[in-house]
Amino acid sequence: MSRGRSFILSSLALLLLAPLPAAGEPTSFHLMQIEQVIGGVCGDTGAQVVQLRMRTLGQNLVSGRKLIAYDATGSNPITLITFPSNVSVSNAGSRILVASAKAATALPNRDFVMTATIPASYLAAGRLAFDDGAGTIYWSVSWGGAAYTGANSGSFSNDADGIFGPAFATRLPSSTSNALFFDGVASDMSTNNAADYALTPGPAGFTNNAGTAMALPDCFFGDDFETGGTSLWPAVVP
Repeated sequence: MSRGRSFILSSLALLLLAPLPAAGEPTSFHLMQIEQVIGGVCGDTGAQVVQLRMRTLGQNLVSGRKLIAYDATGSNPITLITFPSNVSVSNAGSRILVASAKAATALPNRDFVMTATIPASYLAAGRLAFDDGAGTIYWSVSWGGAAYTGANSGSFSNDADGIFGPAFATRLPSSTSNALFFDGVASDMSTNNAADYALTPGPAGFTNNAGTAMALPDCFFGDDFETGGTSLWPAVVP
C-alpha cells in the first residue's frame, strides 16, 4: 500500500472515530428568554427597553441575531436591532440589555442601542421575537390578549410545543415605568405568554451583561402624586 493511500485511510478512520455532537446539543445563542420589555417610560414611547436572559451557560454569541417587533396581526416586522457583536459574560442567568437612545439617561450602561423602536401603534397588541437572523424564532412574547391575532409559533428549543401564545392579557406598558417581565427562573422554558408574564409591581429594574443593575425612575403627575394612570406627565423626579 502506498504511503499516500495509507495516510488517506488513516485520516478517514480518525474522522469516523471522532465524536459527533449530541442530538439537541445547545448552540451558542438560542437558549434565551425575553425576560423584560417596556414599550415606553412615563408616556414617552421613544424610551424602550428589552432585557434578554440566558437559560444556560455559553449563550453569548448573539452577533447577527435580531429582535423583531410585529403588529397586532403578526405582520409588518420592524427589526429593533441586529446584534453587532457578541457579549462577554455567558453564565446561566446572564443578561443582555438593549435600550433605545431615549432611555440612555436612566440606563447609561446598556449593552446595545436599538436602531429602531416598537411603533406606538404596536403597543396595544403586538409581538416581540428573538430571531436567529434567518427567520427562526427562539423566544416570543405577544401582548394585547384577543386583540393580537397573529402567529405565536417558534422553535421548540425554549417551548415544548413551539407555541408561545396566547398573548399576555393587556397592552405593552408605556405610560408608567413598569415593565412586562417573565415570571420564572432563568432555566425555565416558556409555557405560554398569558401565564408566564406579569407586570413589575413598581418601576422596572434592569441588569446589563456585566451585572450592573439600573432602575427606571418613578413617574409623577404634575401635582406630584405618583400614579399608574394613562395620562402621565413626562417629567420624573430625580
